Amino acid sequence: MKPKTRAQTLVRLALIWAVVLVLIVIFDLGLFTNILTSFKSDADISTMPPKWVFRPVLTHYREVFSGGAYSFDRYLMNSLIIGLCSTAVAIVITLPAAYSIVRFGGVGNTVLAMTLLLRLMPAMSFGIPVFVIFHRLRLIDTQLAIILMHTLFLSPTALMLFIGYVQDLPRELEEAALVDGATIPQMLRHILFPIVRPGVAAVAILSFITSWNEFLFAVLLSLKKAITATVGTSFFITAYAVEWGNMAAGITVSTVPTLIFIFLAQRQLIKGMTAGAVKQ
Repeated sequence: MKPKTRAQTLVRLALIWAVVLVLIVIFDLGLFTNILTSFKSDADISTMPPKWVFRPVLTHYREVFSGGAYSFDRYLMNSLIIGLCSTAVAIVITLPAAYSIVRFGGVGNTVLAMTLLLRLMPAMSFGIPVFVIFHRLRLIDTQLAIILMHTLFLSPTALMLFIGYVQDLPRELEEAALVDGATIPQMLRHILFPIVRPGVAAVAILSFITSWNEFLFAVLLSLKKAITATVGTSFFITAYAVEWGNMAAGITVSTVPTLIFIFLAQRQLIKGMTAGAVKQ
């Protein structure tokens, strides 16, 4: 009976891994083909049917970073600064706001409804007013303008996620901290924030990816100095041709900072989830 049970277990594991591999191939096929394209020569890229076995080249990566018409390293730095700043500001604003809405209600419920209504509106409807406002403030082509707009669109989702985390917090911890003489800011910093660390990590990952991939306001509010990697990648689409190899190289390089950020935030996510584990 044991050999049969062990064989069934091995078959079950093999089926599970087969399904996982198929799903990985399906969902990441675009990423894999993009990476392969970035290492192909122009001749191999235009070959039909596509070549899966070829001699890799680094020409496109050299052109992306050393080409006279592009400053892709600066585009990456702009995206990194904008993503980190907008994510941090959104978290700092929405975490106390979520606590206030859950614990005190009142006007906070109206703010929540207005925030959600803002998120439901199409981003394109804000295009012209936003451009006029920032133009009059002389903030066009600045990182600050894009940070403010990204924070505006990141806040509704972050607020909803934090509300769910705060609702699960026991009131006894807060009451004990207040009885001991802690102020609300101190309680938020030393009690609330450590407990909702997994939520902060989850919101940070989602917000950073959203800010990194945002295109509309990044292209609307930038001219030369504040161009992001997403906008910079579109420069490889010219009036004469589409530089597929350079575009694929730019996209591949652009995924590296997001993967590093997700890895670092995921460590905090796991650390926060296991912080309350009891050792036996």
